[in-house]
Amino acid sequence: MENFKIEITEYFQKQIDVDCNSEEEALGIIKEKYDNGEIRLNETNYIDTDIEIYDENKFISKLELLQDRIDKFNKDRDWDQFHSPANLSKSISIEAAELLECFQWNDEKYDISEVEEELADVLNYCLQMCNVLRCDPIDIVNKKMDKTEKKYPVDKSRGVYTKYTKL
Repeated sequence: MENFKIEITEYFQKQIDVDCNSEEEALGIIKEKYDNGEIRLNETNYIDTDIEIYDENKFISKLELLQDRIDKFNKDRDWDQFHSPANLSKSISIEAAELLECFQWNDEKYDISEVEEELADVLNYCLQMCNVLRCDPIDIVNKKMDKTEKKYPVDKSRGVYTKYTKL
Protein backbone atom coordinates (compact mmCIF):
# COMPACT_ATOMS: atom_id res chain seq x y z
CA MET A 1 0.00 0.00 0.00
CA GLU A 2 1.25 3.50 -0.88
CA ASN A 3 0.49 6.95 0.48
CA PHE A 4 -0.99 9.44 -1.98
CA LYS A 5 -1.40 13.15 -1.40
CA ILE A 6 -4.72 14.40 -2.74
CA GLU A 7 -5.57 18.08 -3.10
CA ILE A 8 -9.06 19.54 -2.96
CA THR A 9 -9.58 23.09 -4.22
CA GLU A 10 -12.82 24.92 -3.45
CA TYR A 11 -11.58 28.50 -3.27
CA PHE A 12 -9.61 26.98 -0.41
CA GLN A 13 -7.11 24.15 -0.66
CA LYS A 14 -6.59 21.16 1.52
CA GLN A 15 -4.07 18.37 1.15
CA ILE A 16 -5.22 14.95 2.33
CA ASP A 17 -3.03 11.86 2.69
CA VAL A 18 -4.64 8.62 1.53
CA ASP A 19 -3.24 5.13 1.98
CA CYS A 20 -4.38 2.86 -0.87
CA ASN A 21 -3.10 0.93 -3.88
CA SER A 22 -3.30 3.48 -6.71
CA GLU A 23 -3.75 7.15 -7.55
CA GLU A 24 -7.10 6.35 -9.14
CA GLU A 25 -8.29 4.65 -5.95
CA ALA A 26 -7.04 7.59 -3.84
CA LEU A 27 -8.94 10.09 -5.99
CA GLY A 28 -12.07 7.92 -5.79
CA ILE A 29 -11.89 7.64 -1.99
CA ILE A 30 -11.52 11.40 -1.54
CA LYS A 31 -14.23 12.23 -4.09
CA GLU A 32 -16.67 9.87 -2.35
CA LYS A 33 -15.85 11.30 1.10
CA TYR A 34 -16.17 14.85 -0.24
CA ASP A 35 -19.48 14.11 -1.97
CA ASN A 36 -20.82 12.52 1.25
CA GLY A 37 -19.87 15.59 3.27
CA GLU A 38 -17.20 13.77 5.28
CA ILE A 39 -14.58 16.24 4.05
CA ARG A 40 -15.30 19.96 4.23
CA LEU A 41 -13.04 22.85 3.37
CA ASN A 42 -15.38 25.46 4.76
CA GLU A 43 -19.10 25.80 5.34
CA THR A 44 -19.93 26.63 1.72
CA ASN A 45 -19.83 24.24 -1.19
CA TYR A 46 -18.81 25.71 -4.53
CA ILE A 47 -19.54 24.28 -7.94
CA ASP A 48 -15.95 24.53 -9.17
CA THR A 49 -14.54 21.94 -6.79
CA ASP A 50 -11.41 20.26 -8.11
CA ILE A 51 -9.98 17.05 -6.65
CA GLU A 52 -6.62 15.94 -7.96
CA ILE A 53 -3.24 14.51 -7.03
CA TYR A 54 -1.33 17.07 -4.99
CA ASP A 55 1.46 18.81 -6.87
CA GLU A 56 3.55 21.09 -4.65
CA ASN A 57 4.78 23.01 -7.72
CA LYS A 58 1.21 23.85 -8.66
CA PHE A 59 0.02 24.81 -5.18
CA ILE A 60 -1.88 28.09 -5.09
CA SER A 61 -2.00 30.17 -1.93
CA LYS A 62 -5.26 31.05 -0.25
CA LEU A 63 -4.64 34.64 -1.31
CA GLU A 64 -4.29 33.65 -4.97
CA LEU A 65 -7.45 31.57 -4.73
CA LEU A 66 -9.29 34.54 -3.23
CA GLN A 67 -8.04 36.83 -5.99
CA ASP A 68 -9.20 34.29 -8.57
CA ARG A 69 -12.61 34.14 -6.90
CA ILE A 70 -12.94 37.95 -6.92
CA ASP A 71 -11.80 38.05 -10.55
CA LYS A 72 -14.34 35.38 -11.57
CA PHE A 73 -17.12 37.21 -9.69
CA ASN A 74 -16.38 40.41 -11.64
CA LYS A 75 -15.92 38.70 -15.02
CA ASP A 76 -19.20 36.77 -14.62
CA ARG A 77 -21.01 40.10 -14.18
CA ASP A 78 -18.97 42.02 -16.78
CA TRP A 79 -17.95 44.52 -14.11
CA ASP A 80 -14.27 44.68 -15.11
CA GLN A 81 -15.19 47.53 -17.44
CA PHE A 82 -15.88 49.71 -14.38
CA HIS A 83 -12.69 48.81 -12.50
CA SER A 84 -10.17 51.41 -13.57
CA PRO A 85 -7.42 52.24 -11.05
CA ALA A 86 -9.15 55.59 -10.40
CA ASN A 87 -12.54 53.98 -9.75
CA LEU A 88 -11.02 51.32 -7.52
CA SER A 89 -9.09 53.99 -5.57
CA LYS A 90 -12.35 55.83 -4.97
CA SER A 91 -14.03 52.62 -3.86
CA ILE A 92 -11.20 51.84 -1.44
CA SER A 93 -11.53 55.30 0.08
CA ILE A 94 -15.32 55.03 0.34
CA GLU A 95 -15.15 51.60 1.98
CA ALA A 96 -12.40 52.78 4.35
CA ALA A 97 -14.71 55.62 5.42
CA GLU A 98 -17.48 53.07 6.04
CA LEU A 99 -15.03 51.07 8.17
CA LEU A 100 -14.25 54.20 10.16
CA GLU A 101 -17.98 54.78 10.60
CA CYS A 102 -18.11 51.59 12.70
CA PHE A 103 -16.11 53.50 15.34
CA GLN A 104 -17.70 56.92 14.78
CA TRP A 105 -19.24 57.48 18.21
CA ASN A 106 -17.39 55.03 20.39
CA ASP A 107 -13.86 53.64 20.06
CA GLU A 108 -14.54 50.73 22.38
CA LYS A 109 -18.10 49.65 21.57
CA TYR A 110 -18.47 48.29 18.05
CA ASP A 111 -20.14 45.45 16.22
CA ILE A 112 -17.35 43.09 15.11
CA SER A 113 -19.50 41.65 12.31
CA GLU A 114 -19.98 45.14 10.85
CA VAL A 115 -16.25 45.83 11.16
CA GLU A 116 -15.46 42.54 9.38
CA GLU A 117 -17.93 43.37 6.57
CA GLU A 118 -16.38 46.79 5.94
CA LEU A 119 -12.83 45.50 6.31
CA ALA A 120 -13.67 42.78 3.76
CA ASP A 121 -14.92 45.45 1.35
CA VAL A 122 -11.67 47.42 1.72
CA LEU A 123 -9.56 44.30 1.17
CA ASN A 124 -11.72 43.22 -1.75
CA TYR A 125 -11.18 46.50 -3.59
CA CYS A 126 -7.46 46.51 -2.75
CA LEU A 127 -7.10 43.01 -4.19
CA GLN A 128 -9.08 44.02 -7.28
CA MET A 129 -6.72 46.94 -7.76
CA CYS A 130 -3.73 44.58 -7.50
CA ASN A 131 -5.33 42.43 -10.22
CA VAL A 132 -5.96 45.42 -12.48
CA LEU A 133 -2.42 46.79 -11.99
CA ARG A 134 -0.93 43.28 -12.20
CA CYS A 135 0.97 43.63 -8.97
CA ASP A 136 1.42 41.00 -6.29
CA PRO A 137 -0.06 42.14 -2.95
CA ILE A 138 2.47 40.10 -0.99
CA ASP A 139 5.39 41.66 -2.89
CA ILE A 140 4.17 45.24 -2.58
CA VAL A 141 3.47 44.90 1.15
CA ASN A 142 6.90 43.34 1.71
CA LYS A 143 8.59 46.16 -0.25
CA LYS A 144 6.74 48.73 1.82
CA MET A 145 7.65 46.88 5.05
CA ASP A 146 11.32 47.00 4.01
CA LYS A 147 11.10 50.79 3.65
CA THR A 148 9.10 51.22 6.85
CA GLU A 149 11.53 49.10 8.88
CA LYS A 150 14.34 51.43 7.78
CA LYS A 151 12.33 54.55 8.60
CA TYR A 152 11.40 53.23 12.04
CA PRO A 153 14.38 51.39 13.56
CA VAL A 154 13.41 49.44 16.67
CA ASP A 155 15.91 51.22 18.92
CA LYS A 156 14.42 54.65 18.10
CA SER A 157 10.74 53.88 17.60
CA ARG A 158 9.91 51.22 20.18
CA GLY A 159 6.87 52.28 22.19
CA VAL A 160 6.53 55.74 20.57
CA TYR A 161 4.25 56.99 17.83
CA THR A 162 6.51 59.82 16.67
CA LYS A 163 6.81 60.27 12.90
CA TYR A 164 10.09 58.95 11.48
CA THR A 165 11.26 62.48 10.58
CA LYS A 166 11.22 63.39 14.29
CA LEU A 167 12.87 60.28 15.74
